[in-house]
Amino acid sequence: MAGAARGTPPRIRPRKGAVVEGSALALWGITMLVGAYMFAMAMGMGRDIGDVARSHWPTWLMFVHASLAIAGAAVYVVYMSTHESVYAWVAFGDLVLVAGLGDVLFATWFKDRRAVRRAQRKGRTATATDHTPVNLKPTEPGQRVVQAEVDTTVPVTDFEERRIPVIAVTTHGVTAVLTLVLVLLSALGVGS
Repeated sequence: MAGAARGTPPRIRPRKGAVVEGSALALWGITMLVGAYMFAMAMGMGRDIGDVARSHWPTWLMFVHASLAIAGAAVYVVYMSTHESVYAWVAFGDLVLVAGLGDVLFATWFKDRRAVRRAQRKGRTATATDHTPVNLKPTEPGQRVVQAEVDTTVPVTDFEERRIPVIAVTTHGVTAVLTLVLVLLSALGVGS
């Protein structure tokens, strides 16, 4: 009998480009998981209740960075299901923007680490200005509570993002770069 033996299913071949696309999505997921861990650390996960969370990172920037990463992953999933290249290019453009915002966060994190090391070598404490939001009570009846930022000088070691391990930052950065490259290859049709 020529052909496949009885009872063996036919061999299913993956669509060309599926490995690149699947790898990109897997790396994107890993990047987001590590990013979620770093986000939780920067927001004060594990801090005692009532302690003030101090950060050099603007909260809005962390939220925009994370939200755009999630939105881009959703667009990429649409690309994988439709194979319309416009979605791959939108996902790639989104990733470029997300990477740029991440670079701002990384630069601040790295600068603070260097400042602490430099100050420790000189026997000092590295300090920076913290913009702490404070609710101001109304002075007259009928007024609303107003939020203002109070600038205080605090040790850099008090910033929440200083608790993020180097391995997490490195893993997040490396997987982000690999994701960016693989999404670009997908958009270019490499492997298709």
